[in-house]
Amino acid sequence: MGTYTRLGSYLLASELAGDPLGAIHRAVVTAGNGFDRHVLVRAFSEELFQAGIGTRIADASRVVPLLGGARLFGQGYRVEGGKTPHVAWDYVPGRSLAQLIEKARHEQIPFGVDHALTVIQGVAQGVVQMHAKGVNHGLLSPHSVWVSFEGATQIVDAPFSALVKGVLSKAPGARQKLAPYLQGPETNAVQQDLFALGAVLYELLTFEQVPVGGDLQGALDRATLKAAQEEAPLPAEIRAFLGRLMLGRQPFTTMDAFNAELERVLYDGEYSPTTFNMAFFMHTLFREENDRDTTAMKAEQGDNYLAYTPAGETLRSGATRVQHIDGHAEEQASQKNKTLLIAGGVAAVVILGLGYLFMNRQKGVQKQLADLQLLQVQIQQQQADLNAKAQAEAQKATDIQKQLSETKSADEKAKLQKQLAEAQQRKADIEQQQEAAKQHQQQLAEQQKAAEARAAAVPQVAPPPPPAPKPEAPKPAPMQPAASPVPEAVPAPQPVAPQPIAQAQVVETPPQVVRQVAPIFPIRAMQMRWELNQDHNVFLRVYVGEQGQPLKVMVKQGISGPYGFDEAAIDAANKSTFAPATRDGKPIRAWIEIHYRFQRQR
Repeated sequence: MGTYTRLGSYLLASELAGDPLGAIHRAVVTAGNGFDRHVLVRAFSEELFQAGIGTRIADASRVVPLLGGARLFGQGYRVEGGKTPHVAWDYVPGRSLAQLIEKARHEQIPFGVDHALTVIQGVAQGVVQMHAKGVNHGLLSPHSVWVSFEGATQIVDAPFSALVKGVLSKAPGARQKLAPYLQGPETNAVQQDLFALGAVLYELLTFEQVPVGGDLQGALDRATLKAAQEEAPLPAEIRAFLGRLMLGRQPFTTMDAFNAELERVLYDGEYSPTTFNMAFFMHTLFREENDRDTTAMKAEQGDNYLAYTPAGETLRSGATRVQHIDGHAEEQASQKNKTLLIAGGVAAVVILGLGYLFMNRQKGVQKQLADLQLLQVQIQQQQADLNAKAQAEAQKATDIQKQLSETKSADEKAKLQKQLAEAQQRKADIEQQQEAAKQHQQQLAEQQKAAEARAAAVPQVAPPPPPAPKPEAPKPAPMQPAASPVPEAVPAPQPVAPQPIAQAQVVETPPQVVRQVAPIFPIRAMQMRWELNQDHNVFLRVYVGEQGQPLKVMVKQGISGPYGFDEAAIDAANKSTFAPATRDGKPIRAWIEIHYRFQRQR
């Protein structure tokens, strides 16, 4: 049995991230003497307690409802007061963005522009939503952001960031550590958060913090993409974007204006920000931590928590959790880690082996096999992400149903019923996506089977070249000086002759629609009662990325006028899912045309 530290209703199991505000822990919620669930708990530092955060943290409960329970801010928030106030929310496996930057910098692992934009896109969505609710963050930094091992981001201090900022003047240590992100104008909440967002993006790209009180223009001019292990300057459009965020020149006056420019930078350039790429990066960077967390959590789920009940406080005994996993069982845990690493290595060898198995033969078929294997991995990651989303929506629906059974207000019931219907619709959409992903995986399996069949036939087309050693020759014979007639036959050009056949085997497939979301009949057309008695058609062109995401949507043939049909079709297309085009098995970007029909309303 492990040893835990009680903090209010929770048993702290492991510290996952330390930062200027304190620490984020993985904690256990118990039911009697058994395990119930895991949560994340924010414990505040002694400095912040001395500054007075304990007297103000209860106000975070008023902010939580304004955030609407969005996953971008964490879900299931609970605020507990007492002598050691703290905040808890639903557990998400991952690490803080500050830890991600530090580890990537320390291990010199390329981070890349696409990864940086994936993260900043999620953070920006959260900031925009906060301001839409009339709430500003005020304290945004890499410590504010939690990055899941599946590549998604959350702003986990949103409910209490403004409260912490209110006492920060009395916490000089924390203020000094957060100073690079607090240089925006104090009197303008929008510019304040946008400066911090720019400082986070700058750090993601350069692995360096924005200088405090220094020459920001010079820092931007000198900045290089160290995150991508390049010495070239930042791309011009990103440097200009950062300049608008941090230098106060042509600043974004509204969050809508900022969001529009961010979308342009994300999708009009050569970038492809996706959570799939980010998930691969997180699993690469934090493989050991993820394995260690998984092992510890399984042990915690099987623990008996009798010693932590009121009746069993005197029975507490046994090794600590750290000793149990990393101490007395160190050799066993090490062996498990080795097994996991070997398994990962075997998987990597299998994938890489597909590309090199017939290195001296026709490489096109083998490359296709390797690319199909990569697509299979991506689909599996997508399925895991969809499974997590389905579980979250199911839990949300359960919580809403519970609130619905407890409330007596007719208005509140109507509101909850609407939320329940939306949650059920989202769950149905996710189930459709799961089915589509399953079908896509089956298609990839069929393509892989066909490619393997072609690979099996390759030796008949291009046999491996000589030399064929004499029976008495030792194994290293190919390295000996050749004096026999066999080596003289090696340079003969005949084995290279099938080259045109390999060229002919290149296969291209266009993008396909996996799930086409139905458009909503525009309210403006309903209000204007414009031609409701006939169907309306909109034809779009969608630029599909390598992961099947819609990068651009253009109207090929639409409906002119202020009725909203084109906008509704574009919105539906952006919510749809696609299978990417492929060239020789490798996903590529390509256009696809889709048609939306708005059926008559009477």
